[in-house]
Amino acid sequence: MTTSKKVTVIGGGIVGLSCAYALVKQGYSVIIIDHKTEATGASYVNAGYLTPSHIIPLASPGMISKGLKWMFNSSSPFYVKPRLNKDFLDWSWKFYKAATPSKVEAAISPIKEINLLSARCYKQMLESKDLGTFMLEDKGLLMLYKTQKEAVHEGLVAARASLEGLAVKSLSEQELHNTQAGLSPDLKGAIHYLCDSHTTPTEIMPALYAYLKTSGVRFITEKVTGFSTILQSDSVINSVYTDSQEISSDFVVLAAGAWSQEIGKKLG
Repeated sequence: MTTSKKVTVIGGGIVGLSCAYALVKQGYSVIIIDHKTEATGASYVNAGYLTPSHIIPLASPGMISKGLKWMFNSSSPFYVKPRLNKDFLDWSWKFYKAATPSKVEAAISPIKEINLLSARCYKQMLESKDLGTFMLEDKGLLMLYKTQKEAVHEGLVAARASLEGLAVKSLSEQELHNTQAGLSPDLKGAIHYLCDSHTTPTEIMPALYAYLKTSGVRFITEKVTGFSTILQSDSVINSVYTDSQEISSDFVVLAAGAWSQEIGKKLG
């Protein structure tokens, strides 16, 4: 399919590049705006895990008390530098309000579907040869535990994942050590999430970037400073302003990660 429509994608991380890839394949003319240069940002570290197993959102009951313990340890799994400013306090309050059983339950299915869709998209990219060859393995993910308390906790997550139709297997201590040599002897077992896979972000990101470059995608390394909207409808964007230029387009995709909220404020 080809089209004369133009799309501006704000954000050059894995989400922005993946959106641009899909749009290019459908014949759209694409511009990507990101204030960072190539090979920087979280996606060059975090875009390697494809984890349908991670169906429980971070904001869940019990995370507030854990977070308070972890907050002062920069190597903890949930480290947020404590600070007394309005943005941090607002975020903390929203996190607290989101950590309810009903909101966790409502999020499980969408999180699972997004992860499964991501896995399918990676496999389609690999099969298409558009990006050349890159590592994509379906070995799953091992969630290890040392205590009975953690065994129970991880078992509950595994049971829910299985209920959602995901491939999960419980490994005893002996089965674990037979599966993976060289592990710490104090590990008591694991849950093997066979549904998970992984790739190498330092391979996939440059490959995506190179493919989009050769496909005619224009990259602009500037900050988004504002928007203009069609007079009859404030919800329709017709231009994006950057540090030095105005970019007109038919559609805008906001995929700026941590900066999305700040950019979104420019639209009210």
